[in-house]
Amino acid sequence: MAAIILEANLIKTYQPYYNSATKDDKTVSYIVIDNSPNYTLKVLHRSDLNLQEYTSPKTQIYGPYPSGTVANQLLKQIRHIIGYCQNPQGKRACFYFHIGQCPGPCSGTISLAAYVKHLTRIKIFLSGRFQNLMESLKKEINANARKEKFEAAAVFKHQLESLQIALSSHQYSQLLILPSATNKVLEQAVLLLKHPKLKNPPHRIECYDVATLSQENTVGAMVVFVDGQPAKDEYRKFLVRTNKLGDPVAMKHVMVRRLGHHDWDRPDLIILDGGVPQLSVVSEIIPDDIPIIALSKKRETIHFYDTDHQIVNLNLPLHSSLLKLFQYIRDEAHRFSTTYHKKRRKITTLG
Repeated sequence: MAAIILEANLIKTYQPYYNSATKDDKTVSYIVIDNSPNYTLKVLHRSDLNLQEYTSPKTQIYGPYPSGTVANQLLKQIRHIIGYCQNPQGKRACFYFHIGQCPGPCSGTISLAAYVKHLTRIKIFLSGRFQNLMESLKKEINANARKEKFEAAAVFKHQLESLQIALSSHQYSQLLILPSATNKVLEQAVLLLKHPKLKNPPHRIECYDVATLSQENTVGAMVVFVDGQPAKDEYRKFLVRTNKLGDPVAMKHVMVRRLGHHDWDRPDLIILDGGVPQLSVVSEIIPDDIPIIALSKKRETIHFYDTDHQIVNLNLPLHSSLLKLFQYIRDEAHRFSTTYHKKRRKITTLG
């Protein structure tokens, strides 16, 4: 979700000449907020968009998005998180008001002026200024609580919690595969991680995961992402045959075998699905010029060694696009290893 909005805003800002998404009227879509007094939200193809019809296009038109499906998905999330009304001038409550996804201009619960202020939060959301939106909601919660307007405070608290859940949910991480967005995110990797060995945006990222059950049928998996996109023809599986127990040792076994393949391209960044134990064991065998990090699931903490060989534990904001890219890559490695592990277990059972 965050990456889709980032993608749209980058395209709008820089208007890249070779961006194919902006050149196809049949697929590129925009989210549009109608003029007063309607204020309805709708999705339009670029070919159906007439800028002259809008009094303030910069605050009424958002996109481009790669398809109408993506734009409608964003609208669905906005309705769930913030809520909006498609008939604010109506005389009776709409369906979405009854299920708590419309603030109520149609029912008279709030005034039209208050609804216009409400739409400002949707505009902040579509602009990708999520931190600003969260701060705005926190102020509304505190202000209403001080005035003992606890029902209103509860509404804003629900919006804040829904926004935080959406931004941290892994199901949106797959939206990060859009090229323009990931190029920008990969540049952030150097700035945000401050990893002593990561000097340039990582062109090739390899991620490793180990799957096992009671230390039986242990397997490893390698997934490869090039420029932020999966290179599935370069994914590799490893059957782990070692008497030593534990995921860190199994991970090291996988890495030893991978590093023996000098015919494979060298990674610009290695990600381990795990924590400090995996990092400490595997780092011993990684060439000095290859940056390596571990990503642990419990708190989504990034671990790596600094120049003094001391562990750095880094927690990026849950809505960080860089973290979401790493989560997507990590989750893809986990999916790939788990699928292979289930296959090996089936073979063993049948055998």
